[in-house]
Amino acid sequence: MRPPTYRLGPDSYDKLERFASRVLQDGLGTLADELSGIDDFVACARVEDPERDSHAMRCSPKQLYLLEALSFQVLDRAWRDAFQRTRDTLVVLPDCLSLHNPECEKVDREWGDRCARCLPECPASRAVEICRRYGARAVFAKREQEAMLSHHRDRSGDLGVVGVACVLMLASGMRAAGMLGIPARGVLLEGCGCEHWNDEVFGTRFALDRLEAILAEKAAATPAS
Repeated sequence: MRPPTYRLGPDSYDKLERFASRVLQDGLGTLADELSGIDDFVACARVEDPERDSHAMRCSPKQLYLLEALSFQVLDRAWRDAFQRTRDTLVVLPDCLSLHNPECEKVDREWGDRCARCLPECPASRAVEICRRYGARAVFAKREQEAMLSHHRDRSGDLGVVGVACVLMLASGMRAAGMLGIPARGVLLEGCGCEHWNDEVFGTRFALDRLEAILAEKAAATPAS
């Protein structure tokens, strides 16, 4: 009986090896500037206290960053049409955005904290304003990610999600959403500012215009009711 999806042949591993080599060579060359700080960071992380929070993740090699960046881009393409067909949109923001304001007044909620827009120039506040214009809901991510997404999916009944996260988090979050039947798109943070990566934390940023483009594209694809 023929398998219904993929089927490995006798030379499949050789094909995969050649394909992976091409992807790594091309990707590491194309994104050389973006990934230039990883080797030095990993070298320092490997000699630090192994009990440090997120030690294993801090030691992630450059190739893993490339793989997750590519995964994000492929998933974003794969779920684009399905996302645009959903009625409701949830935008999940990373908690590190709140670091722009040491006195952040975000409101604690079980299924995702809410931005209080206490600092108008804060990227979180600006993202919430963009969401408001397109009728999307915005929440800060919770650690119980699947439970949070399941709650909003069940509450909506027809949900698409846009995740904003760092390279090593975004694709995994999108995959988690996909496993729950929620088509996901994403926006990468421009860098990592949280305690997992820094002794002195700082507020992160992302391309707000990319978020707006995703929401505007969905709005344009939605038939008028």
